[in-house]
Amino acid sequence: MMKKWLLIMSFLMFVWGYDEIKISPTQLQELGIKVMSIDNKTLGKGMPFNAYIDFNDKSSITQSSSFEVIVVALYKREGERVKEGEVIDEISSIDLSNLYFELENTQNKLKVAKDVTKKDKELYEKGVISKREYQASYLASNEMQLKLNQIESTFSLFGIDTLNPKGKYGFRVIAKDSGILSVAPKKTGERILAFTPYIRISRDDDLLARIKLPVSVSEYVKKDSLVYDEQGNQIGKIQSVSVVLDRASNTILATALLTSGNFKVGEMIDVYINGVRPENSITIPSEAIIKNGRDYLIFLQTKEGFLPKPVKIIEERNKEFLISNEGIKTGDKIAFGALIALKGIINRIGDE
Repeated sequence: MMKKWLLIMSFLMFVWGYDEIKISPTQLQELGIKVMSIDNKTLGKGMPFNAYIDFNDKSSITQSSSFEVIVVALYKREGERVKEGEVIDEISSIDLSNLYFELENTQNKLKVAKDVTKKDKELYEKGVISKREYQASYLASNEMQLKLNQIESTFSLFGIDTLNPKGKYGFRVIAKDSGILSVAPKKTGERILAFTPYIRISRDDDLLARIKLPVSVSEYVKKDSLVYDEQGNQIGKIQSVSVVLDRASNTILATALLTSGNFKVGEMIDVYINGVRPENSITIPSEAIIKNGRDYLIFLQTKEGFLPKPVKIIEERNKEFLISNEGIKTGDKIAFGALIALKGIINRIGDE
């Protein structure tokens, strides 16, 4: 019988809404219920996300591998400071050795080609050979120079100085700039795959938090949104929000420049973003809202007590809810605290 009445009353609440709860100030105090005004201010740290800590890549350079190599000696490790020209490691591979042979061969051919061009120019100026013959040797010399430049560029991508390329165990990889090694080989014998940026040097120690935002909330996170740690301390601001969707994870990448906190590159941390509040929404503390069946309720204060009001949840954040402001405005007084007592009152049907 009791269950039947509960079903009937739940249906009537859905159709007609909730009745006012009449309650005295003394009863409120006994039940542990307090009253607050809605001020629509952010109360929590914001929306929670996972973040990957990395160096600020705006002030960094990378050195890449054009083909697979093996690390044969290691002199500097990730996190260490390096000076431009300092040796980081030594690498080796058959392809790299072949490329170096091609470099030396091209350098020798270029030297011969330049000598021929110089002599042909002299002969042309004396009228011994035609202009076309001189142009042919000149073009051949230029083509050889272009080929040499291309080979030297490949070595430069590695960070190998072609004027002093070899070390004790392999080819010397030197730092192309001064700064902190944010990426570097970790051990000798490590294989570096082709077209892999295997060395990165950051000019300063600024750190970024790389945050993947679900598409559903990405529009609320804007540049300069504040970022907090788990303790509620502000640790930085959003620097940029990508306009490109990562289809694999259905997320948008946001980066935050960290201005405080003791974090390590490669660390995963929990962060909170105080994003933009959607239009037609209002902020309610978590302790001022309670679920009753399918409804989320707040209790608006009246002259004689409270009126239970179902609200539409837009988003749940840390210590707060964003709800639709339909029928609610800043300045309204609502109950908070031991709302379970008010919930019990509206669901108390009576004895069988």
